[in-house]
Amino acid sequence: MDSDLLGLEKRVVMITGAGRGYGRELALAYGAAGATVIAVDPDVELATQVASEVEERGGGAIPIRGDLSVALDVVTTFAKVDELFGVLDGIVHVTRGQSQTSFTELLEAEWHELLNADVKSSLLVLQHGLKYLAGGGFVVLVLPPLKRQEPHVAAVRGAVAGLIEGASAVFPEEVRVNGVIPSREPAGEEYDRPLVRAVLGLGSMVSEGVHGEVLRVRLPEPPTPPELYDLLADLP
Repeated sequence: MDSDLLGLEKRVVMITGAGRGYGRELALAYGAAGATVIAVDPDVELATQVASEVEERGGGAIPIRGDLSVALDVVTTFAKVDELFGVLDGIVHVTRGQSQTSFTELLEAEWHELLNADVKSSLLVLQHGLKYLAGGGFVVLVLPPLKRQEPHVAAVRGAVAGLIEGASAVFPEEVRVNGVIPSREPAGEEYDRPLVRAVLGLGSMVSEGVHGEVLRVRLPEPPTPPELYDLLADLP
C-alpha cells in the first residue's frame, strides 16, 4: 500500500504488545508505511528488538518498556512519548490476555488476570488517548481472537467492544476509535496480512470518518505441521 495514500508519513504511532505476535507485525507495517513507531512491551528486550527491525527495514522506531494493564506504566509511557515527541497521532493497542483453561475450571485469579490484561488495559489506553489525541488521530484496539469461544473470553471481547462503542461517543470527531477481531491467534507475517492491512487501513486517512466499528477479520489457516509419526514413516 502506498504510504502517501495512507497518510502515515512522519506520524507518531504507539503500538502496544509490540514485542511479539500481532503487535510485532503491526509495528513493522506502520514503520514500513512511514510512521515513527513507539514500540511498547512489558519486555524491554523484545521492544528493543522490534524497534531495531523497524529501523533495519528503513523506518523509525523507539522502544519503551510498559505494561499497559498497570496504571503507573500507562502514565509514564504516555509522558515519555510526550517528552520525546510532543505529539501522538495514533495508538494501536493489542490485547494480550491468554487463557487455556476451560470455563468450568477457570479460577477467580485467572479471570482477574484476563480482565486486567485486556479490559483494564483498553480502558486505560482509551482514557489517556482522549487526553493525548485531543488534536486528532486514531485508536485501534485488537480484540481477543474469535477462535477462542470460551464464555470468559467472549465476555472480555464483548467488554472491549463496548469500550470502543462508548469511547466513540465521547471522543472528539477528529479522533477515530475502532477495533478488529482476528479469527485466530497470530501465525506469522505471511498468514496474518489481512489483519495487518485492516489495522493499517483503520489508522490511515482512508478510514476518515469511520467511528465505533469493530471489524471481524477472517485469516487463512497456516498449514498444519506433519505429525512425528508421518515424518518417521517417510524415513527409509
